[in-house]
Amino acid sequence: MNAISMNNLWTYLQGLSLTASNRKWLAERLVEPQVSTAMNDEEIRQGLAEAFHQLEEVKVGKRKTRKAEELLYEL
Repeated sequence: MNAISMNNLWTYLQGLSLTASNRKWLAERLVEPQVSTAMNDEEIRQGLAEAFHQLEEVKVGKRKTRKAEELLYEL
């Protein structure tokens, strides 16, 4: 969120007439820790190892693939 949007949001929040419990609830939500979706090194290694294993299966004919167009149409 850019600075202008943040300022507009702050102005809006200041204009609300919130009870003490509503302010507490809002404050708790605003400072909740963000859930990290970043992968650590081990998860990256495991993912790459699995991907290369699957590529080898494709090369030797143990795994079938689909065209990229088919996958795009699913989206």
